[in-house]
Amino acid sequence: EVLAALATEFGLPLVATTAAHYGGPSRRPLATAMAAVRARSTLDDMDGWLPAWAGQHLRSGEEMAARFAPWPSAVANAARLGREIAFSLKLIAPSLPPFPCPGGLDEMAYLRQLTYDGARLRFAGTAHERRAYDMIEHELAIIDELGFPGYFLVVWDLVRFCRESGILCQGRGSAANSAVCYALRVTAVDAVRHELMFERFLAPERGEPPDIDIDIESGRREEVIQYVYAKHGREHAAQVANVITYRPKSAVRDVAKALGYSLGQQDAWASEASLRAEHEFGIGSDQGVPEQVVQLAAELQNSPRHLGIHSGGMVMCDRPVIEVCPVEWGRMAGRTVLQWDKDDCAEIGLVKFDLLGLGMLSAIRYCFELIRDHHGVTYDLHSIPKESPCVYDMLCAADSVGVFQVESRAQMATLPRLRPRNFYDLAIEIALIRPGPIQGDSVHPYIRRRQGLEPVTYAHPRLEGPLRRTLGIPLFQEQLMQLAIAD
Repeated sequence: EVLAALATEFGLPLVATTAAHYGGPSRRPLATAMAAVRARSTLDDMDGWLPAWAGQHLRSGEEMAARFAPWPSAVANAARLGREIAFSLKLIAPSLPPFPCPGGLDEMAYLRQLTYDGARLRFAGTAHERRAYDMIEHELAIIDELGFPGYFLVVWDLVRFCRESGILCQGRGSAANSAVCYALRVTAVDAVRHELMFERFLAPERGEPPDIDIDIESGRREEVIQYVYAKHGREHAAQVANVITYRPKSAVRDVAKALGYSLGQQDAWASEASLRAEHEFGIGSDQGVPEQVVQLAAELQNSPRHLGIHSGGMVMCDRPVIEVCPVEWGRMAGRTVLQWDKDDCAEIGLVKFDLLGLGMLSAIRYCFELIRDHHGVTYDLHSIPKESPCVYDMLCAADSVGVFQVESRAQMATLPRLRPRNFYDLAIEIALIRPGPIQGDSVHPYIRRRQGLEPVTYAHPRLEGPLRRTLGIPLFQEQLMQLAIAD
């Protein structure tokens, strides 16, 4: 009534609000416990700071109208204000920073120049040179159509920095399907020779940016991160956050602390906590844990607890990042971190680059240095001999401990049965021990056909083209895409 009188006196509109802190009345105990957790205190110590009444929850329009019946305009004003300030995050979707191009070239022209410069080095004299240039033109047309030349230039620049700094790096994933990425030296796999499908990497129908993960020597990844900050400016680049959620142990410990239990009790109860089902705790009052602790910890399960730093994600903007989303200093010196995770970034249209640390690349670099020092031969990832029989002899004997991708027990059990003798065989070997082929019951049929114990057949003559190299068994995503358009 006092506020209403002041509004009338000064000619100001009233706005109705509940100062909501939680969804419904049943959530009040959890909300007050979380207030104590945030303050790193207990509910007893927080008593004077918590609301004295239990009405700080969301209400329906009917409830608000009844509650503010003497001032109906206040509810209408609140609804109107909400409509006026509502907006889509797409309105602030940023673009990548403009890439500096020499000689007055635009980004697409510069990308084309770099691609053809690299293609002359990588495809010249090969049996598939003509096909390679046709594929490059096809890919560049799609990149231009989708407006992503700047993305490829940023990735090329990162790889160039690594190469000139003596840092081993390698494009990962579906980027290997791109002849442009191969020409730019982002990947070391000849997509044309291996007949890889570019549309798995980038296609107009998907309407999403490319996703090129870059593996970098784990010991030198920080140099690349700091290069990004130096190149684009700290205001225009930041790392992506990772939202750490409550698991049973952390939920029990934090709730017990908020309720005032001793450190020993917190640790004892937390050590017993587990998760039998998605929201069912494997701990209860029969184990001496108070019912209130169990109930609140169960409600807290999977809720955000704190922010970490994504394993490698970075974003870059054409405007200060702080104008797009909140940013904070990281605990490591020289790092700034978004307060959003990768899904939030994707929702608003922030383009993420993954700079991932890989210890195996460090091991490979040490090998290169030993070979150079003792044998006078210099290798890089592209020039390593591709089909060395002794390497495949070791793989066939399951001598693969410490070898990236083929050192698991399942891989070591499959290698002697599959007996890979070339790079494509090795790709099949790795693909077999994946959830898709395993759940699709493709592993044993392929091995039987490989060993000659089962004839190679095709469900339809049109399927022979896409499935010929895998003996009639679909193993790769590209094959499923080809099957969908087989003619």
